[in-house]
Amino acid sequence: MDFRPLNENQRQQLIDALRGNAESDRAILMDRRDTSFIGASDEVTDDEVISAIKSVPCHY
Repeated sequence: MDFRPLNENQRQQLIDALRGNAESDRAILMDRRDTSFIGASDEVTDDEVISAIKSVPCHY
């Protein structure tokens, strides 16, 4: 995996999403394929929640 810094627009979107998460409980969305930031949302679908839970590695 190679490192690519965020451009100014992406950086500001991420800062706004983090602030929205901290202040208003907005969900931060990530791309399933490469975990890149894709935005924020007030509501998340059940399928997105299930996919997020399945993506967490379990080592028990």
